[in-house]
Amino acid sequence: MTEGGRVLLADIGGTHARFALAGRDGLPLAPSVWLTSLYGGLDEALAAFLDQQGRPRLAGVAVCAAGPVQGIGAEARIAMVNCPWVVDARAVAAATGIAAPALVNDFAAVALALPHLTATDWEQIGGGHADPMAPMAALGPGTGLGVAGLVPVQDPSGAVTRHLPVPGEGGHVSLAPGNEREISLLFQLMQTFGHVSAERVLCGPGLENLYAALGALDGAAEIGQPTAADIARMAADASSPVAREAVAIFTGLLGSVAGDVALTLGAKGGVYLAGGILPRWGDLFDRRLFRRRFEAKGRFRTYLEPIPVRLITRQDPALVGLAALAWSRAG
Repeated sequence: MTEGGRVLLADIGGTHARFALAGRDGLPLAPSVWLTSLYGGLDEALAAFLDQQGRPRLAGVAVCAAGPVQGIGAEARIAMVNCPWVVDARAVAAATGIAAPALVNDFAAVALALPHLTATDWEQIGGGHADPMAPMAALGPGTGLGVAGLVPVQDPSGAVTRHLPVPGEGGHVSLAPGNEREISLLFQLMQTFGHVSAERVLCGPGLENLYAALGALDGAAEIGQPTAADIARMAADASSPVAREAVAIFTGLLGSVAGDVALTLGAKGGVYLAGGILPRWGDLFDRRLFRRRFEAKGRFRTYLEPIPVRLITRQDPALVGLAALAWSRAG
């Protein structure tokens, strides 16, 4: 990477793109948030952002997007699942002048931020103290459902020297219902989707799917097609029993999936909840229900009980992770 004063960070979601610059302290400046639908691709949006910033000299670039990274180095690219953009390393290099931009999955970037967050950046939901030598997990609902892990690397003395992200597509695992109502909903959803992944219900469009499935299951098709924001509002003001049940089922299933992730990764270092939905829900997010379902794993309840779950309240965790990644590459 070329020498310069700042690194360029880009967090590309299904709906919004967030761009920021960060200095050596790793703290991103206030991000610019743009709608992806207004631009033909990332290269076009990056050029507009850099023009807006006066074309600053860059030390490096780190980009994350919602989708798996394919290829390495200059061949790296992310074909996004919930956005028509293709994030391509060559195009990013051409737009920024940085020969080797770093590309990672969006929740890998969130995972990279975890060691840099403090108690002011999260709200703890049950559990005890995190084990600093154990893996951590990040997951959360937004336009999709992101999942990633972070594994500490120790030197021969046992000290943690760095952390390695474990990206994946855990949002697309098969949904596992936990009670009779959820089993009925799964069968209803299968009529529409065939395979029902966790992401089919645990994201913004997923909440809409849950609402519609509940209406169809109970013979109330006239309930209409409200957006996820409408459903949350109707649940909060108690104007719709269907909306309230949809939010409750969403919360319980999210707790169950989070428990599955903790078991899969051995995430005794903590499970962190990110994404755009839960922070906006406030008290509508039933922490007790979530925690109860998180721990409801039969013989392994006692394994999960000590694991802290932390709801990230900081608005830009992916950018924090991208800054750490960009500066580690810049040297």
